[in-house]
Amino acid sequence: MADPKIPLSARIAAAVPYVLPVIGGAGGMLWVNMHRMEFLSPVFWIPLGVFIGWLASRVILALMSRRW
Repeated sequence: MADPKIPLSARIAAAVPYVLPVIGGAGGMLWVNMHRMEFLSPVFWIPLGVFIGWLASRVILALMSRRW
């Protein structure tokens, strides 16, 4: 079980940089699989999704550090 001494905001801040890029990569994979066209390359869309997820995590962490 999780350590009750660690606040929820700290646990979220620790998980966000790992979770959002994975979700972004999965979103890129879903985009490629749902839009079957010749010019959609998984080599482009999956890393783009990972980058967008990473960028979103940086924004969320910046907003969390300002608020708390």
